[in-house]
Amino acid sequence: MEKSKFPWKIVIAAMLIQGGAMGIVANTQGILFSAIINDLGFRAGDLSLYYLIRSIVSALTVTTTTRWFFTKNHKLVIGALGSMYTLSVCAMSMFGHLWQWYIAAAVSGIGMSCLMVILTIILNNWFASNNGTVIGITLSSSGVLGAVFSPILSRCITSFGWRMSAVITGLIAFCFIVLPGMFLLTPTPEEEGKQPFGEKAETAGTAKAAERSVPGYIFWLCLVAIGGCSALAQFNQQLPTFAQSLGYSLAVGAALTSCSMIGNLSGKVILGVMIDKLGVYRAAIILSLVIGSAFLLFLLGNGSPYLLYAAGIGYGTCYSVGGVLLSILLLNIYGAGTYRDKVSRLSALNAFIAAFVGSAFPYMYDLTGNWNLVLFCGMGICITAAAIYFYLSKQKYEEVPAE
Repeated sequence: MEKSKFPWKIVIAAMLIQGGAMGIVANTQGILFSAIINDLGFRAGDLSLYYLIRSIVSALTVTTTTRWFFTKNHKLVIGALGSMYTLSVCAMSMFGHLWQWYIAAAVSGIGMSCLMVILTIILNNWFASNNGTVIGITLSSSGVLGAVFSPILSRCITSFGWRMSAVITGLIAFCFIVLPGMFLLTPTPEEEGKQPFGEKAETAGTAKAAERSVPGYIFWLCLVAIGGCSALAQFNQQLPTFAQSLGYSLAVGAALTSCSMIGNLSGKVILGVMIDKLGVYRAAIILSLVIGSAFLLFLLGNGSPYLLYAAGIGYGTCYSVGGVLLSILLLNIYGAGTYRDKVSRLSALNAFIAAFVGSAFPYMYDLTGNWNLVLFCGMGICITAAAIYFYLSKQKYEEVPAE
């Protein structure tokens, strides 16, 4: 079998797909929806159901679509899913009623369901070492493209209107997702007659053939740790309101949101490097404590906006939990033989948790009149996650060679 050179083709394809799905579409959709609300007179809450429907449908279908990608013709699967996701955005140009957006949300949910899951699995397949760093850099492309495309979309809306801008967004995303997915992406190096890249490539075949006998409760511990911390990303939507509740201006709230995006972008890369250098458990513990400390600084930051900005950067690293950490943690626990199914299952449950946690935060604020309950919950979740990762680091699992 040919020794693999650095698989630039796979990395570039994964970065384009991640950037197109999350950076161009998901991260800028609020800009498009704001213009739609102003034009058609919808209530913000009515159109926000789009996100909830999309998340629920995605969670319900991710296990099935992930299995299809790896067991059927992967080119056709990603072509069909990517087309559903991007063309549902184009179709908004013809909408005029809320129910049409709700149908588009369901279509979009199916289309995006496994896009993020398969990328981390594919990169784990192609890299026998330093996969954490590669995954971190790859997933950070969504932040870069989101930052680049946001002002472009705003200018398009001003120049052409939101309907034409929806078409432009969908077509650009189609080029970023469907084309590299069909023509550049290969699920495993073995399909091209190559070995995984890295120092451990010579033993990768043995590792990939093995699985581990893991008690069932371990999965649920992973869900508590991963699901809890990654669901905290939903607090990002409330950062401007949070800043105003402390007496700061809207400008401070906007700057705080920008700081969280800095943490989002840098956190994925830093976490990936830490995983490769320190191991997945130590890196996970450090990340949990960083996020928990950020919530503590939020609690103490009513006297200094700069303290809030520092907290915002630390808080933004929670975006790396569901992306970089999830697949590598489960690979480390279950082994390559069975971890793929665990990743799709945990991703589905994680999406459910995030969908409902995001709607719970405002109610907690309405109930108490401040954000302190949310902040204390955030600290508690992070401390619990750190304790779970420490416990997992002490566990040993019996290897079960594949037949």
